[in-house]
Amino acid sequence: MKGIWQSATTKMHLVYLLLLLILSFVVFNFIGMLGVVVGGMPNMLDLTAGNTIAVLKWMQLCSAIGLFIVPPLLFAYFTNHKLGWTSFSRQQLLLAIAFMLLTLPFINGLAVWNENLHLPSFLASLESWMRQAEAEAMRMTKAYLVMDTPLDLLVNLLIIAVVPAIGEELLFRGVIQKLFLKWNGKVHLSVWITAFVFSAVHMQFLGFFPRLILGAILGYMLVWSGSLWLPIIAHFTNNAFAVVVTYFIGIDKVNPSVESIGSEGGSITLISGLGGLLLLYLMKEISDKNRHKKTSQ
Repeated sequence: MKGIWQSATTKMHLVYLLLLLILSFVVFNFIGMLGVVVGGMPNMLDLTAGNTIAVLKWMQLCSAIGLFIVPPLLFAYFTNHKLGWTSFSRQQLLLAIAFMLLTLPFINGLAVWNENLHLPSFLASLESWMRQAEAEAMRMTKAYLVMDTPLDLLVNLLIIAVVPAIGEELLFRGVIQKLFLKWNGKVHLSVWITAFVFSAVHMQFLGFFPRLILGAILGYMLVWSGSLWLPIIAHFTNNAFAVVVTYFIGIDKVNPSVESIGSEGGSITLISGLGGLLLLYLMKEISDKNRHKKTSQ
């Protein structure tokens, strides 16, 4: 079975990937529902109930594994597709982590700008639906992030940071971006199309542009380094930082204002953005030097 789809065209590879996504999503959501039946059906409208949140987290975990982790791995097995499990330098790692942390104020400012955007008046009903969906997603996120114990923190790190970082990078950067590049041969186009799909799939419209930018940066990290590990670690850093900060805010160890740094704009947002650009420049320069060393050996 290994490599049976290797000789297929890129278009057919996309079709096979879509089929794997649908099949795996259905199977793992069925597994998730079995867990709910065995554990007992809670009141899904009561997000204050611990059992409800536990069930939702279990369903999300199954869904994420079925949608983001299993299909890319199966696709790589059946096509001999190279996901990018190569090494990277310590400098690239430190710059990737530093970028994610340094640009948090800029991303917060961009998120506020995105939230204040309005669709044309003839799309008012669509915008109303989008904002209601965003409010419901925010309500659920806040319920997810209630953490009373270190165990709650570890569970949330697994569900919100570890699994999405590995899974989403496997699918979007490890497979989809590479397939687009193989299809059209244009690096920048492939990176930005993948970033657009990455942001759209999250169905959180008021955060579309920050996620689009982050998706593109993660894409360039893969292009420059050649290693899928780098965007995975950067993605994990972004998500894990939010979870950890929320936990320490909840136990009164961190000021809640930390979450909104840069959201009001001003010099800190500008410095954050410019600093991020500088780090990206350094990352690309280091990656180019490393690539040159490998080719000259």
